[in-house]
Amino acid sequence: MRVSALSLYAGDDGFVSGMSAARQLGVSCVPLEYFEVMIRDRRDPRLPDWAKSTRTAWRIDEDRKELADGLNVASPLRALFRCGATCGDVRFEKIAEQMWHKKLITPTEAAEYLDLVRRQGRRGVLRFEHWLEKAIARPRASQSTLEVDLATALDKLGAPTPLRQFPLTLLTGELIHLDLAWPEAKLGLEPGATFWHGGDDKVRSDHSRDRGCDEIGWRIVRFDEVEMRNVVACAKQSLRIYRERVRLQELARNVTAQGAYAFGKQL
Repeated sequence: MRVSALSLYAGDDGFVSGMSAARQLGVSCVPLEYFEVMIRDRRDPRLPDWAKSTRTAWRIDEDRKELADGLNVASPLRALFRCGATCGDVRFEKIAEQMWHKKLITPTEAAEYLDLVRRQGRRGVLRFEHWLEKAIARPRASQSTLEVDLATALDKLGAPTPLRQFPLTLLTGELIHLDLAWPEAKLGLEPGATFWHGGDDKVRSDHSRDRGCDEIGWRIVRFDEVEMRNVVACAKQSLRIYRERVRLQELARNVTAQGAYAFGKQL
């Protein structure tokens, strides 16, 4: 009802904006108690305390989107751009990844929009650019917010940056995508949850996929949503496993090199 009231208030002079618009577009990782409207500069907003308003002179008509229920909200790209100015880094990344996952945007479209609207001093540009640097070359979006949480926690620990949605072909010819991967260690991380991977059939499929990864030398480490409540502990354990995998692979290379050297001397 409050979102509807803001949409009616804005009329042709604005739209529901930022995280409020993102929520109406289907993004779940935004606070329910946040309400924002963007209107033209010529309007003098008089709104209740629960509503945030922003006045602007640019792209009101171009960036307005009317939903099936008649609500006027910001277009996905305009909503995301506004989120860049009002959200922290982690929440912004989650919103961007969910929009991409829901096929509301693509990184290419986001980069083109940013080039179109970029202006010196406009808030959120750096946050937008930082996400694009990580997403633009990736084949697809993160499949859950848990993936973003684990990647963020690993970054804070100073771990090597894992690749997102890493493509891997199994011996069966099946192409899979690992949520997070360190190819140099042949280690994949799957911060899945019963919400995303629920059901006996899906669990069996995951186990079968993990065995397929074992066949080509990859190890898969999974964390469910209960374990991910302590994301720092999951990140620390992942980093320890990564370091041990790297150590064992280096040891194997040394042993192989020494064996080849000894064999060469015998010849």
